[in-house]
Amino acid sequence: MKNRLKKAIIQMLIQIFRPLAKILLRLKVPFNEVSDILKWTYVDVANKHFGINGKQPTKSRISVITGLSRTQVDLQMKSNLFESQPDQYKWNRAVRVLTGWVEDRDYVDQYGKTKIIPLESDQNPNFKSLVEKYSGGATVRSILDDLIIAGSVKVSDGHVELLKPYYLTVNDPDDIQKLNFLGLSTQYLLETIDHNIDPDQSDPRFQRIVFHEHLPKSLINIAESFVREKSQQLANEVDEYLEHLIQYADDDGAETIPYLGLGLYFYQGNKNEETINNK
Repeated sequence: MKNRLKKAIIQMLIQIFRPLAKILLRLKVPFNEVSDILKWTYVDVANKHFGINGKQPTKSRISVITGLSRTQVDLQMKSNLFESQPDQYKWNRAVRVLTGWVEDRDYVDQYGKTKIIPLESDQNPNFKSLVEKYSGGATVRSILDDLIIAGSVKVSDGHVELLKPYYLTVNDPDDIQKLNFLGLSTQYLLETIDHNIDPDQSDPRFQRIVFHEHLPKSLINIAESFVREKSQQLANEVDEYLEHLIQYADDDGAETIPYLGLGLYFYQGNKNEETINNK
């Protein structure tokens, strides 16, 4: 490997590993557990994506390209560490309910403010009808519990009030939902980058980053509020449009893709990280 490429890879890995290591250390996950998972992942990816001419790779080839011994490869292939969780995407159902509440004319007043709605009622609008319309089949109770935990809604006297039109898992007491969200969001971003830097791909996916330096600290709240407002507006529009395409598609029974969407996030450096990066 050329020195320049090796150096670039080292810097890239440190940039990826630093925030990940910070999270793992906070969760008290030791290095040896991460190392074992990385071994399994290397073998799993090599086995699924690095065959030749469409054929499954041999254990010898997996050993060569991963740098692991055949014994280690064989051991990893006998286990399955990744289990797809049925509730892994439940945060998306909650987000769609919030988007419907903000965008659907039945659930906002003449000034565009979201209505306080009853949990259930013989007349619309009500929370049950909102969930049935936008959640994709989730139960009213599960969506309500998720939104209460996230601090997005509150319930009083049989009515539900929207507190914030976005969904964060900051109040998840056991971190499970936050970790699911972390895994999926990071996966989607890296899949997009992988697609865009793959020389065999000719159709790059949309990926942009806005970067500025030396903003006065006194203006950070203004900047973040602006980004949040504009990003939420775009997220709502994209979600509504994609849902419209899905609902009114004429291709019944046609082949579908597993998932698609748009990821948005606000980032901000701090002095400690800047000092470390400049050492």
